[in-house]
Amino acid sequence: MKDSETTGSLAAIAAPFFMALGFIIWDKTWSKSGGSAFALNLYKCNLASIGFVVASLIFGFRIDDDETDSETIKESVGFLVLSGFIGIIVGDLAWLEALRQLGATRVIVLDCIKPFSAAFFGWIILGESIQKLAFSGIVLTVMGVLIVSLEAERKDLEWKHRSTSEIDEEDAQPNSENGEEDQLKNDSNDNEEDIIESISEEQASPSIQIKLKPEQLPPTITHTNTRTSQWNTRKGYILAVGNVFLDTYGSVLTKQHGKSFSSWTINLIRFASSGVIMFALSCFMCLYERKRPSSNKSRNSSTVPWYRLPQIDSQSWMKISIGVLFVTFLYSALNNYALFQISLGLALSLGSITPLYALFLEWPIYGEEKRPTLRSIGGATLAIGGVVILSIYNSEEK
Repeated sequence: MKDSETTGSLAAIAAPFFMALGFIIWDKTWSKSGGSAFALNLYKCNLASIGFVVASLIFGFRIDDDETDSETIKESVGFLVLSGFIGIIVGDLAWLEALRQLGATRVIVLDCIKPFSAAFFGWIILGESIQKLAFSGIVLTVMGVLIVSLEAERKDLEWKHRSTSEIDEEDAQPNSENGEEDQLKNDSNDNEEDIIESISEEQASPSIQIKLKPEQLPPTITHTNTRTSQWNTRKGYILAVGNVFLDTYGSVLTKQHGKSFSSWTINLIRFASSGVIMFALSCFMCLYERKRPSSNKSRNSSTVPWYRLPQIDSQSWMKISIGVLFVTFLYSALNNYALFQISLGLALSLGSITPLYALFLEWPIYGEEKRPTLRSIGGATLAIGGVVILSIYNSEEK
């Protein structure tokens, strides 16, 4: 194994650790701010771009000193901008909409095809090949991550159901002083309703309209809602699968056209261009809102528009910025470095183990709610075995 392959594998393994840390920070801060995913994406892209400028100035914008044609450089920059637009803007929006339509469980399952799509794109477009043992490592890693992710989702739903049941039980308990009085009122109301219903049935005529409960409505009335729900589900699947291929193809473009640049410069081009596009869209929506004062009156003042940053205290912004440091800056730098040291399929497979880190990082923070189960530990063990195989057999077949 070459030294570059070893460092590339270590970078790919370390990158998801910082992503897990950043996601935990964002979960505890941004979710309470009322800000949208677009606003978070806008903030993290522009803030991280400042860090990438500083890093590029310190470590250099290029990794070689040869005099490359200026037209080639412009072409490479253009493709990196396209890579950022596809993977950061379009891909993330498709992923978030898929989450809304399908829920986390189905999206997690579909995300597991990303390592295989990366191996396919790497073979077709980049001419990369993977050893058979390494491919078996991809399978083990994906299976383990899938088990851990689904188990975490199942446990979250279980805790939410348990919390809701406890609240319902508290609300269902009558007050000891007024319990008998309320029961008498309910019994009298039931008797009155029975009398009214019996009279209505005896005096009913064709001109009388009987109001039915929702569960008594004929199926034809809810046919439109069912058809809409089916379309939303299909759309969610299309967007989830589309995000997988958009994200993968964005990585392909990065590897194809970023060879002459350092990892810092690649991220600078991708995130800065995406941040500028989203900032321009945000400004346009703010101007559009200002020209339509009637819409401001009808909007709930407590709701933050999706294109605006929320108004929160400086301490919360500091925590969110630390999350940007972990996710957008460190993760992206390590991930791009690994992308050029090992094959695309292996890099994205090793980069998909974020749920493994989250499994053990969330337990001390959230307590019993996030305690690992035997099933999740078994999935983590399976995934770790796959990671070991990928780390050993990560070189291309000769």
